[in-house]
Amino acid sequence: MYRMKRNGVAPLAIINVECEPIVAVGAIISDIPAVDKLEKNPLTLFQSGKTLKVDADQALVEVSD
Repeated sequence: MYRMKRNGVAPLAIINVECEPIVAVGAIISDIPAVDKLEKNPLTLFQSGKTLKVDADQALVEVSD
């Protein structure tokens, strides 16, 4: 993940149902916001084409058009 960040191809944020430790560490050292264990399953909430705002410090994900 760190190499992806250095090469400019890393995701802007990561949203997981439950983050694996290696993904969490990769996000931390790469300074990529990551959230998991949301109140509702993110796989069923978000649709393609929607814009998401991720606040990893507050564990919040906002959906907008």
